[in-house]
Amino acid sequence: MKRVKLQLNHLLHQHNLSITQLHVKTGIRQAALSELANGKRQRIQFEHLDKIVSALDIKDMNELFRIEEDGD
Repeated sequence: MKRVKLQLNHLLHQHNLSITQLHVKTGIRQAALSELANGKRQRIQFEHLDKIVSALDIKDMNELFRIEEDGD
């Protein structure tokens, strides 16, 4: 089975930002960003995606997601 993964930690590192700094730029709760970064959240709101894409100036969705094979 394949899974879609949000590459938030990678993007934060790439942009030299912390979760706190991304929170300030997006207005998304730090707890929600932390859960997204750590893969603990199963759902993401499109509004949050819009804010993250704008804050990080992402032009290609391939920067935001990757597809992984599930270990099952």
